[in-house]
Amino acid sequence: MATIDPRLFYEQALVGNGITHAFGVPDSCLKGLLSYLYATKNVPEHIVTASEGAAVALAAGYYLSTGKLAVAYMQNSGLANSLNPLQSLAAKEVFGIPLLLIVGWRGRPGEHDEPEHVLAGPITPSTLALNGFPHEVMPSTLPELVETIARLSRVAKEGNTPVALVVPNHRFGPYVPDKTPTDGTDGAINGNANVITSKKYRGPLRAEEWRSAEGELPLSREYAIRAVLKQLYEKDVTVSSVGGNSREIYMVRKENGKDLSQNFLSIGAMGHTYPLAYGVQIGHSKGRVVCIEGDGSFLMHVSNVAVLAAHAPPSLIHVVIHNQIHCSTGNQPIPISTENLLSLAGSLPYKQKFFVDTSEGLIQACEWAQESTLIVVVVNQSVKNTLPRPTEHPFELRDIYMSSFA
Repeated sequence: MATIDPRLFYEQALVGNGITHAFGVPDSCLKGLLSYLYATKNVPEHIVTASEGAAVALAAGYYLSTGKLAVAYMQNSGLANSLNPLQSLAAKEVFGIPLLLIVGWRGRPGEHDEPEHVLAGPITPSTLALNGFPHEVMPSTLPELVETIARLSRVAKEGNTPVALVVPNHRFGPYVPDKTPTDGTDGAINGNANVITSKKYRGPLRAEEWRSAEGELPLSREYAIRAVLKQLYEKDVTVSSVGGNSREIYMVRKENGKDLSQNFLSIGAMGHTYPLAYGVQIGHSKGRVVCIEGDGSFLMHVSNVAVLAAHAPPSLIHVVIHNQIHCSTGNQPIPISTENLLSLAGSLPYKQKFFVDTSEGLIQACEWAQESTLIVVVVNQSVKNTLPRPTEHPFELRDIYMSSFA
């Protein structure tokens, strides 16, 4: 069987169908294509992520700000890692966000493979089908492949759904770059990037210093969110994590008679808020993107923050609200101390980091944010007994938000 030239696949099948950006976790079935992307595409056109779920979140955020499909690629053994944002964020039953999955098919029936693919391999098509994601197996000729991507793209857009191209082994030919990139600035984000982390810390770093003279933290999560929203400029937008953060933003906006065009309330995809916001930022050049998430969400997939923050633009601000509990599920404790959380945050490759516990400190941090920025806000555990839930359908919330980028 003849193989497909990865450059022609990208130029004719992807770009020819309006798809220019790709995010994902490498797979041997896709190595020819990935070698081409790594050698020829810079961030943010091509980003290697730390997990498959982050690739989906990036593609979803990119669609929200551009209305265009992006690729989220992965091996089928990692498909399960992507199901959380696929099922609770992108699926047609939730926000209905079109994107193209390119899934390497290890363990295909009839082909000898390693033991770890024995279960996942045969059920890969049925896994996609059971989740309602239209999919096709990659054909063997380029003209057929161009038609397949066109058909999948049309189905994705018309059905408001993720779709998938399943790629058997040995379908892509090799790609030998003219020049191999030497660091993370000439291709995908990778572990060899030269990162210079500035020491622009504001506020104390020792956990015991976060208490006032009365022994209580002065700032609640609600008022931290109110303070952040007041710092938004006309063209700024937010992306907020599932649970109380989004419900409080919804409450404040409704209370003030404001629409939700500046705010994406992520009712699912816990732990993928920052990649989602990063994807939004790729298509948003008129203002800043402020990612607001809780400490539980932040911890869940912090590896993706470690990859993305080093290359995040000045227009992306990450606000982590640390109240030490999973509030919406019954106040279970976050399994990390404040001291260790701050140590972890201090090691991440943002260019600026601010640790604050007052509204004044939070406002100042928002004003001083000039580069890739993290703001950890340490708050008390006070919350309202009842918080409103959005009454709008997720499609309506999606479309209102997307209208702000028109």
